[in-house]
Amino acid sequence: MKVTLAERVRRGVWPRNTLSGRLGYAALRPLSGLFGVGVSLRNLGYEVGVLRSRRAAVPIVSVGNLAVGGTGKTPLTLWLGRALLARGRRVAILSRGYGGEARGVTVVSRGDGPLVTPAAVGDEPVMLGRNFPGPVLTAARRLAGAAAAAALGCDVVVLDDGFQHRAIARDYDIVLLDGNGGPLLPAGPWRERLPALQRASALVLAESVASVPPAGADKPVYRMRLQPTTLVESVGGQWCERPLAELAGKHVVAVCGIARPERFYENLRQWEAVIAEVFEYSDHHRYSHADWQRIARGSRGADLVVTTEKDLVKLDAFPFATGNLVALRIEAEVERGDELIDAVMEVIRSAPVSEPVSQ
Repeated sequence: MKVTLAERVRRGVWPRNTLSGRLGYAALRPLSGLFGVGVSLRNLGYEVGVLRSRRAAVPIVSVGNLAVGGTGKTPLTLWLGRALLARGRRVAILSRGYGGEARGVTVVSRGDGPLVTPAAVGDEPVMLGRNFPGPVLTAARRLAGAAAAAALGCDVVVLDDGFQHRAIARDYDIVLLDGNGGPLLPAGPWRERLPALQRASALVLAESVASVPPAGADKPVYRMRLQPTTLVESVGGQWCERPLAELAGKHVVAVCGIARPERFYENLRQWEAVIAEVFEYSDHHRYSHADWQRIARGSRGADLVVTTEKDLVKLDAFPFATGNLVALRIEAEVERGDELIDAVMEVIRSAPVSEPVSQ
């Protein structure tokens, strides 16, 4: 299976548990220093006013983190969007659309399912469009995306992976921490150092985080768990739920293209699935006809092919046997979540807004 250079770095260099990984780390470490200088200069530009954060026509709530990939931002974004909808807000989720070909603002969903493919906007926005009963949009210029959300009648925008996107002013910044350390990119997974937490409004800690970093000691802190809730099957273009108990004792083929697949495998084993074969691809992998053929051959004799929802939006284009392909749905549970939503609601009720921005 072809593995991208980025995936080789993630698997080999970042853990530094082999000789080649340590040598790769030594080679990339100077680039991390240069990356850090660039990040510091950019942040300084915003702090002194050389660079400006522009305010959108609606309140902006951001969900982000300090590291790249696999921390649970998308489940937390979905949880937050649903919770604000339940409080009577007209919510849109806005993503950059990583890996998609579309340019400008794209309406992924108006609340009743995706209107575009993963090739156009990336896999995560389409997955959100499958699960969120409100508008989902993508835009490289988030300010233009927020303007489009306002034009659709939304009164608050949840920005997916927005902590480093300082060009748009945020009214509330939620930062998710999952305990994974290391140097800055590219020698490690970090996009910013811990002092950047001073910009956060609140911290959400994953289960693996034992304590709050000193830089975030004065911030409200909440804890999040990621829990499997159901299996999902695509039937005639519609997603239908199946009970998790169907995994028990089944011989399954695990297929995934995510940043940290270890949690996925652990969840399958917790539900007593027997993993007979694994097809592991790089994060955001675009599945080809050859990939499908390889998976189909490798799953002969297996009871189920189990993947993630992020992968299902791409794999359901291929003719797997009826009932054979299912995804494991993972959802966020936030301790004292009502308190967090109360804080967000209080801020967005009084948030200043600007005139609509042209797209």
